[in-house]
Amino acid sequence: MANLEKQRVESKYFDLDDIIAKSEATSCTFEVGELNPDFFPEMLGIVKPTQNSEGYNADVPLWLLESVRTPFSIHLPQSYSLSMQGVLNADARNINLSRQQQHFYANGMHLSHLMKEQNPDGAMNLSRCMLNTLTQRLGGIVSNAAHQRTKGDKFDVLETKVFEEGKRCKEDIDRWLKQDKQAASKKRKRNS
Repeated sequence: MANLEKQRVESKYFDLDDIIAKSEATSCTFEVGELNPDFFPEMLGIVKPTQNSEGYNADVPLWLLESVRTPFSIHLPQSYSLSMQGVLNADARNINLSRQQQHFYANGMHLSHLMKEQNPDGAMNLSRCMLNTLTQRLGGIVSNAAHQRTKGDKFDVLETKVFEEGKRCKEDIDRWLKQDKQAASKKRKRNS
């Protein structure tokens, strides 16, 4: 027991939302050349993957793609497609991200990271789209929280966390202001 070493991990290592987001599968094409044929049955449970002229097609969890050394290309899910990126960049405020992808930002970040070597422009465009989407939606989320409105069903997991934290901060401020007001009232009564 004394020989155990401490191991440093990323801060998000124990983040359940990140773990769930990484378990989402995305469609990929693997180059045939260096791929071990045992990869599909052993790692994915696929006995015989579909093959075309470009390689083997399979749906693979994002966490597994991080460790694959064989060249592959990602087929973006509909939620991150070029047409959806255009819609989100134009006006993302009324899009139901929960319906598009429950972990929209987390999955998008993982996809961008995985794409950056083989498609740097596509990865950059996706990253910019996610940042633009969050920027467009953040004001409305904070406003809803500050006005104590109920959480909308259009939020993804990250936006829900921002909303809940905003509500908590608003409640803390209201409580502090009430205490300050009561203290001022007591002081006036004593001075009268």
